[in-house]
Amino acid sequence: MNNNLLRINLTEGTVTKEKIPDSVVFQYMGGTGYLSYFLYKELEAQIDPLSSDNKIILAPGPIQGTRIPISGRYSVGTKSPLTGFFIDANAGGFFGSEIRMAGYDLIIIEGKSENPCYLSIKDDKVEIKDAQQLWGQRVHETDELIKTSENEPKMRVLAIGPAGENLVKISCTTSDRFRNAGRGGIGAVFGSKNLKAVAIKGSNRPTNGNPDKIDEMRKELNKRAKTAKDDGHMLHKHGTSWLVNIANHNTQFPTRNFQSGEFEDHEKITHEVLDKLYKRFRRPCFQCPIACSETLDASDFEWTDEKEIAKPEYETLGMMGGNLGISDIETIIHLNFLCNQLGLDTISTGSSIAMTMEAVGKGLLTGEEFKNLRFGNKEAIFDLVYKIASREGIGDILADGIIFASKKWGIEDLAIHSKGLPFAAWDPRGKLGLGLSYASAAVGASHLRGWPTTREMPDKSAVEVVDSLVHEQDVKTIKDSLTICHFTHSISPPLKFEGCRRIAEAVWDKPVTDEELTNIARRIWILKRMFNIREYGDKKPFEFDTLPKRFMTEPLPSGRAKGKTAFVNEEDFKKSMLSLYEKRGLNNEGYPTEEALEKLGIKF
Repeated sequence: MNNNLLRINLTEGTVTKEKIPDSVVFQYMGGTGYLSYFLYKELEAQIDPLSSDNKIILAPGPIQGTRIPISGRYSVGTKSPLTGFFIDANAGGFFGSEIRMAGYDLIIIEGKSENPCYLSIKDDKVEIKDAQQLWGQRVHETDELIKTSENEPKMRVLAIGPAGENLVKISCTTSDRFRNAGRGGIGAVFGSKNLKAVAIKGSNRPTNGNPDKIDEMRKELNKRAKTAKDDGHMLHKHGTSWLVNIANHNTQFPTRNFQSGEFEDHEKITHEVLDKLYKRFRRPCFQCPIACSETLDASDFEWTDEKEIAKPEYETLGMMGGNLGISDIETIIHLNFLCNQLGLDTISTGSSIAMTMEAVGKGLLTGEEFKNLRFGNKEAIFDLVYKIASREGIGDILADGIIFASKKWGIEDLAIHSKGLPFAAWDPRGKLGLGLSYASAAVGASHLRGWPTTREMPDKSAVEVVDSLVHEQDVKTIKDSLTICHFTHSISPPLKFEGCRRIAEAVWDKPVTDEELTNIARRIWILKRMFNIREYGDKKPFEFDTLPKRFMTEPLPSGRAKGKTAFVNEEDFKKSMLSLYEKRGLNNEGYPTEEALEKLGIKF
């Protein structure tokens, strides 16, 4: 491995190249592991996330750019302007592999440019370039203008839209035109640094690892993916849109700000409808045999001149569909396109609008700006999306996130979040122990931090699934550090802990024990918590490991999990959380114990 760290200081206009110590490589692996280490090590506590003191880290993993398939992902992390805590998000496509093919294992961006700029990285040639002509442009236009200016049609571009420029705290970054690292307002951190984009082109495949073992894993994973496809796995056929039916059946589909777990019109926004109405194009990530990502032929859409646009993923179908009372599939496609272009996270945008609509419907918000904000009113939704991105009217309030807006308006009980991060499109009242995953995740309410392996409903104690949750959190942490796609659970057989260990051995060309891999995962998990603890001030960690009141006290009104809350009762939630704390090496207040830190070799 090269272990190359590229550091770019926008204030000074300097570019330096460093080496990542072997001790960091083998203790934190890459991806989310590197993010946890370098953000904790290099950021001072209590900094303003939108100040020049914050940093942006782009982190592929050790398998990006190699011949191991299902690995077209990368992580981006910072201190979140939305939550004030640790945030990392990841996206697919080709950008992560391009970083490594340019010769880098990590990119750290710090400081603030005096004027709008973008980064041009072509192997060893790294430049900070003027972006005055790009400022104000939407994502697709930015992508095209940079490629034209650089005379590199195959350059990979990560960019923000107008929402990020306007420091909207639910803005995202977008690479490869529609691959979004969406959560936590990372786009606003780019905007605060006057950084419009990062464009990168690499020339050489990474050469780390044991070629024979890498080739063995390549053949094996491709074969397992083909087996799943031949067996008719729905993800291989339809992408994530097939999950609409699954979530609705399990009473987990977000409906009208999570007032319900099933949407009466869900059948109008499923994969069957998308497949019937639109021509689709497979757009797989780098070297991916699953190819779950698709675009749509846009020639029939009068509201765009694009040739093809992104097909909405499940999370968007949930949060911009059922959660807003929208059952018209073209409206959701259009909203998805608009958010992609403006640079908005569809999960957080849908959550913000849904909260507002519920409050209006209950008479808690009145006045001219609110009068049309009713569930299902698509014109009002489009209008509010524009207002959020441009910080206009009530959009300026929602642009600062649902905690800020709900406190300002006195509707805190309607804000569906954990640690300030709006919930993903899976209601925890429909799955035993899922609420524990949301509440304990360092980033807040992300659905990608490990689920307990059970299909049971939360009608008994979640203590029974804590061991499963801890293990799955560890597996997900390792996958996000390698960095390999979460959808390796959709090959046959699925990629689990043992498979991750073998991949680590292949790319590191050395033996890796189960204990070593487990310790890597737990070191990363606990370091993210330590980052947050510095930001909690005088409050105890357990005060932040919470769920919204709705999921704890309001039973689902219908469906498979009718009458269920996320936990049997408040006491069961506390008991389950204490069990997780114990297994994670935390004390009863949620702090890491000295014994746990010593075992994991954390000595900061």
